[in-house]
Amino acid sequence: MTPGKIRQEIRKMRIRYIFFDADDTLWENELFFRKAEEQFVSLLSDHAPEVEIRKSLAEAQEENIPVFGYGSKTYLIAMTDCAAGICPEKFNASVYREINRIVRNLAGHEIKIIDGVRETLEQLYGKYRLAVATKGDLKEQTAKFRASGLGKYFHHIEVLENKDEKNYALMARKLDISPGEIIMAGNSVKSDIAPVISLGGYAVHVPHEIVWEHEKMDMPESEKVFEVKNIRELPNIIERIQNLAQ
Repeated sequence: MTPGKIRQEIRKMRIRYIFFDADDTLWENELFFRKAEEQFVSLLSDHAPEVEIRKSLAEAQEENIPVFGYGSKTYLIAMTDCAAGICPEKFNASVYREINRIVRNLAGHEIKIIDGVRETLEQLYGKYRLAVATKGDLKEQTAKFRASGLGKYFHHIEVLENKDEKNYALMARKLDISPGEIIMAGNSVKSDIAPVISLGGYAVHVPHEIVWEHEKMDMPESEKVFEVKNIRELPNIIERIQNLAQ
């Protein structure tokens, strides 16, 4: 191999983009869904045991995600389906209005930036190109991003229909990079770690204390998976990965 080709190969292997998950990596999300769930359970508490309500809501949500995607609107539909199933004779306009109120408050919740995020982005900005890779309702996710005040750090934001291999590959193609030039940082093994590793990229698991059941899976075994205790450790890990990728 000639020196020119060697240099080309090195450039191909270097990390060019850091992808960030948004919900529960950059800002709090699941805790607000848990609060909404508690309110919904309280609303139906006279009609069924708590465990039955939670189970029915989770099942309704899983049924609706493939059709309507992710986000608070799908949660509204799931709550409506759940309530109609648990108390069909009592499901009236007042129950629907209360469900609607719960979900409206959920959709309009404050954007609470996770501790350490701003400092971490400050360290990485200018050294790497940063992108947000999130999923859910386009309007809802872009509104969160604008309200977060973090836009100045990012070169790109992509709201994916689903965070799987196909959509990560499409995002990489749009940015004119190969999957091997990506580090994905996020809290979900299922959505942030496994698909990027499967494509040949690097991933850093940034844990969050609350994990949605839908997102749980075992960590894939790979030398390209790294774990940190909190997001402040990310710049050092990225430097290590960069050195490995050269």
